[in-house]
Amino acid sequence: MKKQRSDFMKDIGGCPLTMWHGWMRQAVKTDFRGGKDVNYSGDYSGPTVMVVYGGGETNLCNLHHQKLAEHVASHLWNSHQVVAAIEPVAAVTDAISMGHAYEDEPRLSAMGYSLFSREIFASSIVQQVEINCVDAVIVITGCDKTVAGGMLAASWLKYLPVVLLHGGTIRAGCSLSGRSIQIETANEAAGMLAAGKIDQAEHDDILLNSLPSPGGCGIMATSNTMAVLGSSLGMSIFSSASTPAMDTDHQSIHPEKIQEAQEAADTLMKMIDEDRVIGDAIDERSFKNASVMLHAIGGSTNAVIHLPAIAEGFGVSFGLEDIRSTSDTPILLNLMPAGKFVMVDLYEKAGGLPPLVRYMLNQGMLDPTAGTIRGETIGEMLEGVPAPVFNDPENEVIRSVESPVKPKSSLCIVTGDKSTADQVSIASNGCVFKLSAKTRKFKGPARVFDHEGEAVEAVLKGNIVAGDAIVLRYQGVSVGCPELLRLTAALTGMGTDSSIAVVTDGRLSGVSRGTLVVHVEPEAWRGGTIALIEEGDIISLNGDEETLFAQIDAGELKRRSEQWKRPKLELPRGPMRIASQIVRPLEEGALWWPRDK
Repeated sequence: MKKQRSDFMKDIGGCPLTMWHGWMRQAVKTDFRGGKDVNYSGDYSGPTVMVVYGGGETNLCNLHHQKLAEHVASHLWNSHQVVAAIEPVAAVTDAISMGHAYEDEPRLSAMGYSLFSREIFASSIVQQVEINCVDAVIVITGCDKTVAGGMLAASWLKYLPVVLLHGGTIRAGCSLSGRSIQIETANEAAGMLAAGKIDQAEHDDILLNSLPSPGGCGIMATSNTMAVLGSSLGMSIFSSASTPAMDTDHQSIHPEKIQEAQEAADTLMKMIDEDRVIGDAIDERSFKNASVMLHAIGGSTNAVIHLPAIAEGFGVSFGLEDIRSTSDTPILLNLMPAGKFVMVDLYEKAGGLPPLVRYMLNQGMLDPTAGTIRGETIGEMLEGVPAPVFNDPENEVIRSVESPVKPKSSLCIVTGDKSTADQVSIASNGCVFKLSAKTRKFKGPARVFDHEGEAVEAVLKGNIVAGDAIVLRYQGVSVGCPELLRLTAALTGMGTDSSIAVVTDGRLSGVSRGTLVVHVEPEAWRGGTIALIEEGDIISLNGDEETLFAQIDAGELKRRSEQWKRPKLELPRGPMRIASQIVRPLEEGALWWPRDK
């Protein structure tokens, strides 16, 4: 193997080496890692490994990650005599940050920290790796942006052995009436209450009991979407995308998850021994597979932001057009919100992710020659895995291409300026549709809002009616690009998500359902067309023709553009203010630096 990066500590000497020896002395003691007590004498010659995870006890998704990291580190020490440092790094809990706006400026939501936390998480990992001259890294992922951020960090550390381990999905909760409930139920509870579908007691019961244990959101939202894509790209312990976080007691880490922790350690050591780095495994074939998989699983719109950013880190050319080129892929995974099951069902009823990918390989949907961190191709890795047996489509978690959940992806990528003399493209630089199978076309009057709270209030009071198009703007990447789940959840809870469209320059959670247009670019904050739409303008979208128009003629548009002024808005000090000055548009992955020329 090449010279270890950690050897530089010895070369430097002085304070760095003294600190390194002091930490190492503690690391090999029994009470620090477990196992055989060792008298450290300064002769440790193994690689220095770091195990990182999104820390913090308010993050339910990641709450078990410290113990999982300890399993990884203990296995490295007891089985390989390799010392691993466990490092918690900054992570945001999307759901908690979603709940409130700033009182003095309701355009701003605490959810504005969500997307930017991807960069902070990734940068924190790289910071710790670089300052400690770490030789190899294991990243444990869980809550939304820690999965995307872990993948992004891996792309920035492509010159090192890196292994991703997904912390696993949450189990469904149970209401007092015996109903299965989960995060999606909780999100929609306010709408169901407003529509009279449930009473206050049922509403409160849902909020209390929906999340019984640690683990990422159980449906095909961003966490599970990115976990599946991490495995499909060959970056992660493959099965970890679908294994539950906790056992059925909701208290103990699932035994298979502990085995995956050990597999992560063994895989990393194999990479070290064979002098391989994660960049060796990832190329254009990997991202083509990920694009197909995104559509096949009914994945989150947020992946459309994350995949181009991760690809750029690996030096792979990949963008919106590449995702668009595979959008004819049928949806094969019968998970909410597109289907009716949750991720635990994929594991318990269908054998997890491997059978789905094996089936897609058999169907020629995926490239079997794409690499993995195991040193095998994805085809070789899954050789011998049985494909699903199809009997009853309505009750199968994995569906066949002959009987898919939907014959075509719910995600539709719109690119290019298709304006005419009497109508203007709202998203000349791109946007993403998330559409139901029944509603691929929509036309209706704009109901314009600059604040999510006001839009939610209008929905719950019944002031938005069937056929309306809610235009929610000033939510773009320059002001944090929050997920607007409260709005879509209110619509779904009231049962109106199929008859009312949403058009926004913000983001939506993978939980969201309905006729949805997100990531509109140019955003309103930068003077995009969405900023010029007025109440009553006719909005039309067509998922088959991939168009999004406002019926405004060129002269009127010019008049409005000349009169438009950017709203006065003071961003809070910290990451949101920093990122707003340097962040790239969503179609470029919302990265925090200029595009390479």
